[in-house]
Amino acid sequence: MIFTVFRHAAYDSPWWAFPSARSGRFHRGSRDTAQYLCLHPHLCLHPLGPAAEMLRHNVGPDGDPDQLILNLWTAVIEIGDVTRVDFADCEYHGLTADELVGDDYRRTQELAAAVAAGGAAALIVPSAALPGTDNLLLFGPRVLNPFLRPPLSSDEIRTGRLTDAGRSPLEVAPHVRWNGVPHSAVEQWKATGSYDAFDDPPAGRW
Repeated sequence: MIFTVFRHAAYDSPWWAFPSARSGRFHRGSRDTAQYLCLHPHLCLHPLGPAAEMLRHNVGPDGDPDQLILNLWTAVIEIGDVTRVDFADCEYHGLTADELVGDDYRRTQELAAAVAAGGAAALIVPSAALPGTDNLLLFGPRVLNPFLRPPLSSDEIRTGRLTDAGRSPLEVAPHVRWNGVPHSAVEQWKATGSYDAFDDPPAGRW
């Protein structure tokens, strides 16, 4: 499968070659090397995902979105063995829908470790920050490869830089799921058995 993805990184590369010292939703600090990327349902990219993640973790509902500085990258990834876990089948993996997008990372870290141990190269899960979109998690180290140069190994990812100290799109903030707030896609799934894909809002600046 070929994915085109976005992510934010304030470094000279958006990829982790070694484990991060800080734990995250699907990795344990100083133990797991993982790459977090933003997708739209049906395996299409969504460019608002990185802004939503950064606003949720660094600005909050009472902050000024324009104080967020985004360094966006895009990448093209070709990968074969991908596991998808959604609200409808997460109980098979030992999680509830709330836990899958929750703020307690112990259960999602256990999920990622089990999926990786089973041989999958990547995991697709609902985004916790932007309901109606997905995240792609790549297991293991990756390194930057120029966007138009064919990679020489599976660890090299065709990557291009998009912004340098850019502002987040104005229209994304009203759609961010903030910490401690119910996840709208989970609530819709509980009520109806399905949930809507994210509907792109009109641009707030032009």
